[in-house]
Amino acid sequence: PDGTRSFTYYYRATDRPWAIVMAVPAQYTQQVALNIAVPLLVILLLLAAAAFILLRLTLGPISSNLRMLAYQAGLIARGDLDHPVRVKGEDEIGQLATSFEQMRVSLKSRLDELNHLLVVSQGVAANLEIQHAVQPILRAAVQHEVDSARIVLTNEVMLDPHLAEPVAFGQGAATQRFAHLDSLLYQLARHQESIIIPTPVRMRRINPPADRPVPGALIALPVRHKDQYFGVFWLAYESAHAFTEEEIRFLTTLAGQIALAAFSARLYAQAEVGRQRLEAVLASTPEPALVFDEQSHLLLLNQAALQTNELVKVAEEGRPIREVVVSQELADWLTTPAGRRVNAKEIRLPSGRTYYASVSDVQVEGRGVGYICMLRDITHFKELDQLKSDFVATVSHDLRSPLTLMRGYAAMLQMIGELNEQQQNYIQKIIGGVDTMSRLVNHLLDLGRIEAGVGLQIEKVVVQRVIDEVLESLQAQAAQKQITLDQELLASGEATAIEGDRALVQQAIYNLVENAIKYTPVGGKVKVRLEQRPSSVLIQVIDTGIGIAPLDLPRLFEKFYRSGRREAHQQRGTGLGLAIVKSIAERHNGRVWVESQLGKGSVFSLEFPVRQPQSEEALHEDRL
Repeated sequence: PDGTRSFTYYYRATDRPWAIVMAVPAQYTQQVALNIAVPLLVILLLLAAAAFILLRLTLGPISSNLRMLAYQAGLIARGDLDHPVRVKGEDEIGQLATSFEQMRVSLKSRLDELNHLLVVSQGVAANLEIQHAVQPILRAAVQHEVDSARIVLTNEVMLDPHLAEPVAFGQGAATQRFAHLDSLLYQLARHQESIIIPTPVRMRRINPPADRPVPGALIALPVRHKDQYFGVFWLAYESAHAFTEEEIRFLTTLAGQIALAAFSARLYAQAEVGRQRLEAVLASTPEPALVFDEQSHLLLLNQAALQTNELVKVAEEGRPIREVVVSQELADWLTTPAGRRVNAKEIRLPSGRTYYASVSDVQVEGRGVGYICMLRDITHFKELDQLKSDFVATVSHDLRSPLTLMRGYAAMLQMIGELNEQQQNYIQKIIGGVDTMSRLVNHLLDLGRIEAGVGLQIEKVVVQRVIDEVLESLQAQAAQKQITLDQELLASGEATAIEGDRALVQQAIYNLVENAIKYTPVGGKVKVRLEQRPSSVLIQVIDTGIGIAPLDLPRLFEKFYRSGRREAHQQRGTGLGLAIVKSIAERHNGRVWVESQLGKGSVFSLEFPVRQPQSEEALHEDRL
């Protein structure tokens, strides 16, 4: 009735005619609830604060250790292995930290080994002389608290050929004290994979001298490369030492580097000793000699080459041949591919002297590594040969008239009256002898003209037509011996044209074919093969004749040379036909050679360049 809010509770009694009604003011109810809630809230806040403080105290060290481990992991990831992991404890975090520290130490040790091996490999690669190549290896070995590190190698790795004993190198404070074990370990390691002695008690395994100092621990590893024993690499400690697998692995790797260095040093020593011997041989050779590599760069030359007037411009090793020699002709000849280059040639130097130059390929294990050129001064012989040629030419020219006269009168004898059979036979022999003499005279005059280069008429020559004419002219001679003349053409028409003297080219082919017919038995075959090459034309005359002895091949193209075989002497000849072919080939900057087997026939090859180089006079005329 007074307007106060209240909470009313009504309860009707069961099986009773009455009910209970209770009313409580609302403000009082709220005050009681508030008095109960405030202490509970304070208690909850206190519990939450206590829980926070407890968690803070408990998780703080853990999060700090985790941050430290994350920081260490970042350092390891960046390659910084110099900072140790300082987290301690027996819990899982401590165990993780211990694992991190072990990983850091292991990585740092492995990285240090790799750095040492890198320095070692660089040192080995940079030095071919063994005394310099092993120094980085010894320095890497003594950094592991080693008292003595020594390498004993065979004397083959040294440049001095007079050494008879193995050579030794060492580093470390005690290296000289234990050096007496070198020869003993050198012999023992030859037949063992390794010698590891961790304590002095076990040192009796190697039976060291009783009166000399003995190390407390020792490890020796053989130095082998491709099953070749080069020596021993061994380390010694003053006191006992337990060798770990990591140490043995590292030392084995160093032994492998020593083996590579020893192998390279032996190859270098062998090459250098060979070079020194070659230099000594060349220096003692009175003839000029030049050695070039496969790229035609100068390797060696002797004193005679330096003293030869106008032969060498620059005597610097590694220079190209055109910068070394003065003669352009010599440089062009030496740089010609080996398959197309003649092995010997006469070279006229700007000084006016003539040299007989020969070239030989230098091969190692079947592979060409260069060539050597030897020159011999033949100026005096050329002068004598010229005098001889002039004399022969003069005599030959003077013989023409009496020979013509003799043949004429011998032929006229048959006209002055009837002759009996014996007289006819004598006259035919006189005429035959005069004809033979006339051919010899003509050959000598032709040879002199070719060698002197007189009267060469350079024109476009179609080789196929020349071959046809030669075969046609010799067809009758071949038919007398029932020899089949054939030809094989690998080029046709104008493609076979070359620049040359047509008469001389025809004479060279004629001489080769006639020679083949002469030395081919009855019923044989002679074939002329023509091949067009990129810059030359190759003519081959192939027969099934008696063949040529190997002893005769080198001198076959010499003037007046005749084989000593009976079959060869059965054929008449002047010994000038092949010499004329060689002179014609050389006058055209070509070449001629022969391949033959006794009883199986021969193959004469004649090669002409498609174009002839212009002489200096011709070039001068063109400019004018």
